[in-house]
Amino acid sequence: MALNLQQRQVQKQVQVMSQKQIQSLKILSMSSEDLNAEIVNAAEENPSLIIGSKYSTINKMPSDGLKVASSSQSGELASESHQAALEAYSDQRKSLTEHFLSQLNMLNLPPAEHDLCEKLIYNLDAKGFHFLAPVSLIDKKNKSQTPGLLEKCMDRIQHFDPAGLCVKNMEESLFVQARQKGNAPALALFILDGRLNYLDPPKPEKIMAKIKKYLDEHKKMFGATQESMRYTDFKLTEKEIENALMFIRQLDPFPARDFSTVETHYVSADINVEKVNEEDITKEDTVIGDSEILLKITAATESVPSIAINKEDLQLLESKTLTAKEKKELSERISRAKEFIEAVTYRQNTILRACTEIVRHQLDFFKYGPGHLKPLRLQDIADKLGLHETTISRMSTSKYLRCSYGLFSVKYFFTNAASSSDKTISRDKVLFVMKQIIEQNTESKKISDQKIAEELEKHGIKIARRTVAKYRSLLNIESSFNRM
Repeated sequence: MALNLQQRQVQKQVQVMSQKQIQSLKILSMSSEDLNAEIVNAAEENPSLIIGSKYSTINKMPSDGLKVASSSQSGELASESHQAALEAYSDQRKSLTEHFLSQLNMLNLPPAEHDLCEKLIYNLDAKGFHFLAPVSLIDKKNKSQTPGLLEKCMDRIQHFDPAGLCVKNMEESLFVQARQKGNAPALALFILDGRLNYLDPPKPEKIMAKIKKYLDEHKKMFGATQESMRYTDFKLTEKEIENALMFIRQLDPFPARDFSTVETHYVSADINVEKVNEEDITKEDTVIGDSEILLKITAATESVPSIAINKEDLQLLESKTLTAKEKKELSERISRAKEFIEAVTYRQNTILRACTEIVRHQLDFFKYGPGHLKPLRLQDIADKLGLHETTISRMSTSKYLRCSYGLFSVKYFFTNAASSSDKTISRDKVLFVMKQIIEQNTESKKISDQKIAEELEKHGIKIARRTVAKYRSLLNIESSFNRM
């Protein structure tokens, strides 16, 4: 059969990213720490780019938003083609420390408890295991920080997502995960509670022999307590051992594997939100508020150093002392410096504009604190700014906002609507009210999911009992049957 070869001319639109667009995309996704390192590196490679000081010279402008140092106004980054290219990718980097800190800041904890939780988080290695002995983190001068509080803080962090971290080793991690699931076979808990070596080799008959030997010897011991004999109420059969093995295999020995292993550093705010009085406001300030509160939103001056074009290079370019080749090389160098400054300008502008809209939408949070977020999607902010959802996603990655309630990841302010008939109620609000109901109820140890649903309805939150069970699980609170 003969091949029929033909030539056809096909016209199609293909988007190709320029080096300038790639650079802007990269800088937009960076944390402040990474950007500072990038600025230093760029200044070292390009003498036409200079670092003015450690403080940013970002200023509000009436129309264009922001300017950085002596950035050329001719190089605007808001063109449609440039913006379209920026929509193509998103930055997914996140460290375990950042992930845990964002969850910690969602909780309205007493200062002593928050401080100890924070120390525990920074004390975790890349696997989520303790680096120093947790007891060494207690501030002896602070009478509120007791061993009991330390245990409470560790238990709290162990319930964070992913569960089973803030522990000393893999075996403890598996044990913590098993307990939190609520449906762990007693035999599985018995094995994971310091007897993981019984699974070597993982043959039911050999495991049974080791357990029988342990139980026989332990019962003969003088002074055996109920605590020392916990998790021993099980049927010791090969079938039960196989069920326990199957359960243990479902646990994750290294829950932190999906997070960045980059060295942990303290984070700083990119945006400051502070309460102000009307008489303190100037025309240049960005202010959001109502009759109850006025909030001033500013870029954190310490987050990005000022950068500018080397004035000597600009003067040299205008002189007649250079050869044509030298002038071309200098012009290209200055052009690269301008593009870098414009990319940083775009980043800062996007962060400030987006966070301004976030504050506008989440005003109740800044009035009353955690537990008062409204449903907010990335797309909602993107629509407000005329940008793409992925641009807002990149903007919010590894960026932080400081307010009177603490330091929060920008991503924290994006939350889904609750599974209720009222789509104006966020999941954050439901979790907050539910936690209050369970903690404040005098029969909190017995209160059922149905009763919680009824109490929520009194607060104007109508959700199904099965949804209550799901949200209770998110709060790491066991069912009334398992609560002691």
